[in-house]
Amino acid sequence: MRLTATRKTVTACVVASALALALAAPTTAFAVTSAEKQAEAQAVLASLNTMQAQLDQASNDHYLAVEAQQQAEADAQAAQTRIDEASAEIADLQSRLGTRAHSMYKEGNSTFLDLILGATTFSEFTSRWDLLVSINQNDTDLVNETKALRTEIEEQKAVLDEQTRVAAEKAEEAARIEADAQATVAAMESTYNSLSAEVAALLEQERAAQEAAQAARADQVLAAAAQSAQAAQTAQAVIPQPTTDAIAPETTYTQPSGGGSYETMDSAAAEQLVSSGGGTIVGYDANTGNAIVDRAYAALGTAYSYGACSQDAFDCSGFVSYALTGGYDRLGSTTTFMSNYQQVSDPQPGDIAVNDGHCGIYVGDGKMVHAATYGVGVVEGAVQDGMIFVRPN
Repeated sequence: MRLTATRKTVTACVVASALALALAAPTTAFAVTSAEKQAEAQAVLASLNTMQAQLDQASNDHYLAVEAQQQAEADAQAAQTRIDEASAEIADLQSRLGTRAHSMYKEGNSTFLDLILGATTFSEFTSRWDLLVSINQNDTDLVNETKALRTEIEEQKAVLDEQTRVAAEKAEEAARIEADAQATVAAMESTYNSLSAEVAALLEQERAAQEAAQAARADQVLAAAAQSAQAAQTAQAVIPQPTTDAIAPETTYTQPSGGGSYETMDSAAAEQLVSSGGGTIVGYDANTGNAIVDRAYAALGTAYSYGACSQDAFDCSGFVSYALTGGYDRLGSTTTFMSNYQQVSDPQPGDIAVNDGHCGIYVGDGKMVHAATYGVGVVEGAVQDGMIFVRPN
């Protein structure tokens, strides 16, 4: 009896243990490991980087579309203005031709015959003949000018129609880009909001690692740029330079030996530095010697927002525009910065670091201040892969 009870007790314990293991097994099997969380963070970062690249490209494309729309509208307006002017000129020519025709009708051809036949000398005859030829030539010129103006009006109408079509097309393109960008922004917000605290922390670690890798590559880029600049200076040194009575003042930045301050040209020359994109004069500041760098650092921590150039938020080209001018009018996009400003191989603080999709203000030592991405904002970081340096002067 006691043996049977013991067996029952053992059997019950075994069954209970088996059930406990069975219930615990799913928890152990489906628990998220640290490696999986790390992989999730890496995947999230890759996704956010892709979406940010899409936003940067959208910002550039949107600016170019709006710029093309504005140019087409200006061209259409110019065509309309010329049509109006040519129409007024035609009206004046027709009025003058009408007056001549009315005069000829009232006086008849006999007036011209009388004028010719009334000459008493050969000299008087030739003078009157030349006068009639001149009058007829003037009438012919008026007719030809009227024809030319009518042809020009038709050409300008074609320009007007085409530029009106282009303006509408670019406006539609800009609206589509804007809608797509807002959808991307919403996707980025959703991605951030769905992250757990642990994955969010791992995401920042991944960002830090990415930044460190970019910094290492930036050092290589700067070293190559320095070698290129040194080679250019060496080549320039062997070219005989013409002597002049007056030597032009230095107009290039001087790379600081340390990382704590930034030196530029003398203050008088610095005050003459004007942004070729239409901004205000870049002034001299005693703190760093560079108003562009000062403004860039002063904006650290400002939020990122697609298409923004305001006191509260920037995107990358909006931030660069602000740093260059101190105002909130957008100067251009990554494409226009690359095409409108001179590329340099000796990057100095205040230059623009730019590639096809992103841009920032170079502050020295391989770093730039830039409006990075959603959730990060304006930060100091390494110059990114594929960037060139252009000088806004």
